[in-house]
Amino acid sequence: MTFNSNKIKGVLFDMDGTVLDSEHLFEKAQIKLLKKFQIDVSRLELLEFKGMSYKDFYPRFISKFNLNQDIDYLRNMLRNFLHKTMETELKFIDGFENFFKTRIINKGFKIGLVTNTTRLSYSKIQTCINIDDYFDYVLTVNEVPKPKPSPAPYLHAMQNLKLNYFETIILEDSKTGLISAKNSNAKVIGLTTSLNYNEIKEIDKNINVCKSYNEVDEYFQHI
Repeated sequence: MTFNSNKIKGVLFDMDGTVLDSEHLFEKAQIKLLKKFQIDVSRLELLEFKGMSYKDFYPRFISKFNLNQDIDYLRNMLRNFLHKTMETELKFIDGFENFFKTRIINKGFKIGLVTNTTRLSYSKIQTCINIDDYFDYVLTVNEVPKPKPSPAPYLHAMQNLKLNYFETIILEDSKTGLISAKNSNAKVIGLTTSLNYNEIKEIDKNINVCKSYNEVDEYFQHI
């Protein structure tokens, strides 16, 4: 993959699974919630929910596990489990901090964080980890009309940051996020933190796949 340094002006990051090593925390919270209702599941049974916004997640989650409780009750319970876990276990994806400090900061890029997470959960994350050291512009699911996999979140971020799609790189990891990113027509890097190489290429063969931030760093050396 070769990027034209004269054209790339912005870098947009997904959050869960791309910046934060948090996907397994959501799984832990879901497993704990289901155990409250005497339902035992494996992590494999939860893979389909990765990257989903709450608008898509809860109807599908309730249907899959035949839950009778209302959405607000389940949202509050799951949020409490998740936030408690975040307080002690939330961390950055390996290599992200060094990559960001080496290749992103002070390089003239417009930078944004685009997430399907709610603003409330993001506010909790801010109290658990120093994410504010990296992102000033943050777009959550509450600020867009449609969540990922719609391209709307990334298009909205580009508009706000005055970026064109052809001068933007997006880093993503989940199927939901990668579909959103590709349909924005920006250049896309897919990290294999949620999907493997073949699974990412099945979404779109033009997605550039990286196994780690060391590989991402190699691409950015030419920008």
